[in-house]
Amino acid sequence: MSLSVPEALSRRRTRVDGVLVAVTYRPAGSPVGLVGRLADGSTEVDLVWLGRREIPGITPGRRLVAEGVVHSGELRPTIFNPAYQLLREDS
Repeated sequence: MSLSVPEALSRRRTRVDGVLVAVTYRPAGSPVGLVGRLADGSTEVDLVWLGRREIPGITPGRRLVAEGVVHSGELRPTIFNPAYQLLREDS
């Protein structure tokens, strides 16, 4: 993944890969969205799909590659509506 804080603040298009360690819905009162926390063992980034309640294959433990513009988030760097590719379960 190699995503650093300066890179997150620069708002550059970035490609990240790792394992979804958590998938949550946004709280009531917030816009509808699905949030996945992607980790590679050293860094974590939030992937936020606005307007989605669920996405087939986006589940904890799933490996994927995501790409999008990184923004500094409240807790972690965040990519909104990332393009993504699910990786095989055994890879």
